[in-house]
Amino acid sequence: MLTFDKLKIVVSASDCIDNINLNKFSTISKNGVVTEYKYQQVSPYQLYIEKDVTDNEVIIEFTGKILGARYSELINQTNIRQCLQNLNALELCNLDIDTILNEGKVVKADVTIDTEYPDITSLTKELQSCIKNNERYTAVNKRGNFIVEKNVKTKNRKLRLTIYDKEQEMSLQDNQRWLQTLDEAEAKTFNDYFKNKIRFELNLNSVKAIKDWLCISDNSLSSVLSAEANPIMTFLDSILVDNAEAHIVHSLRDAERMALMKANDFDMKAIENVVKLHKAQSTKLSDMMKPYRELYKALNENEATGIKERLKDMLLEIFLIGFFVSF
Repeated sequence: MLTFDKLKIVVSASDCIDNINLNKFSTISKNGVVTEYKYQQVSPYQLYIEKDVTDNEVIIEFTGKILGARYSELINQTNIRQCLQNLNALELCNLDIDTILNEGKVVKADVTIDTEYPDITSLTKELQSCIKNNERYTAVNKRGNFIVEKNVKTKNRKLRLTIYDKEQEMSLQDNQRWLQTLDEAEAKTFNDYFKNKIRFELNLNSVKAIKDWLCISDNSLSSVLSAEANPIMTFLDSILVDNAEAHIVHSLRDAERMALMKANDFDMKAIENVVKLHKAQSTKLSDMMKPYRELYKALNENEATGIKERLKDMLLEIFLIGFFVSF
């Protein structure tokens, strides 16, 4: 089951919101006619609500903290109604929950997974060394956050994965302020829950990215929440080489040989035929095949599980646990 720490939902029905608290919302007028109502907060958690009278739509953007004591569940298909009920409980406005659930479209989504990992510093160092293509993907550490971004100019193709220490992040001022809105026992539960946890967060900031990475045909709220893809695992699979490969490829020539081996499914006879076709007449075939055989041997002798496989196994396990919990 997919879980999200943030959703941005658009509903093409401005009448799905009423009883707007005018003391909290900004009222925007044009030529004496009200065109929009807007509410925004960034602390102790992010929340944005807009009623656009002109375009006949409502925009709602919220984070998992709207769940209060259920925050550790993150936003998912089993608690989305509770999220909207909690929004109504803030008495900022009244949302027509059924209309939003039935007609809402997701235009931004942060797919999120929290998991235990013993040492985020060693994890991020290992990840940095295993990025498959450093021109296509940029990997940086920013204030303890490990960020991998896809280098593209087109906005709807941009993609960003952030990995960070969730226990440490919960100690930040805004998060501490949010914890103070809970009772003492609930706050302690969260402190215990996030101990030794790291967070994987994949930002899908366009409708195209949402549909492509969640493998869905439309961006309706119901389709997004019930998607069966695991985009974080897919993204890691696409950007990382296996540890074993990273440790034995020491030069550009090795990388070229590895590419040829992969293209021929590591079939040494097929590789030999390709080498034979392109070798110089004066060069011995056995001499040219020697480095290929050494690479092949090194791959088979390396018993250490690569970081890509370790992460994929870990994330798949969490995904499957969530899947069974949803039934």
